[in-house]
Amino acid sequence: MDSSAACLSESIIFKGLDTQEIESLVPFFSRRSVLPGELLACAGHYAQFFFLLEEGALLVSMDEGRAVVLNSRGDFAGFSMVSLSGTNTATITVLEKGAVWVVPCRNILDLTDPDTHVAATIMDGWQQFCREKAPFCSNLAETGVI
Repeated sequence: MDSSAACLSESIIFKGLDTQEIESLVPFFSRRSVLPGELLACAGHYAQFFFLLEEGALLVSMDEGRAVVLNSRGDFAGFSMVSLSGTNTATITVLEKGAVWVVPCRNILDLTDPDTHVAATIMDGWQQFCREKAPFCSNLAETGVI
């Protein structure tokens, strides 16, 4: 299993998927080294990517003073936490040197559209992640607004 597959399988979001399902997602992701102070996304800009943390730390800053630090391998900056209707709703700043797995938003959103085991597993993982890491995103996750 390569490092992207390992990171995916450790993430709450993707943990419920089997090895074959994880392997099918790997081509969507590309690894990127990141440095402190680097902006990965800016609120108000077109949302292009979601980020799966491999190492380091990210600050996800939202409106109304809401923010969350992602600092565990497999933490996912995506869905309603960072974008809505194709626009970034959060600014993502690198806090600690590390690496992220970058995935185009559309690739992940397409996976969650159909009524499949993969879609249900990812959305269940997302809801759990929100409850644990960013409870202020839970309402959006539970209503299906991603």
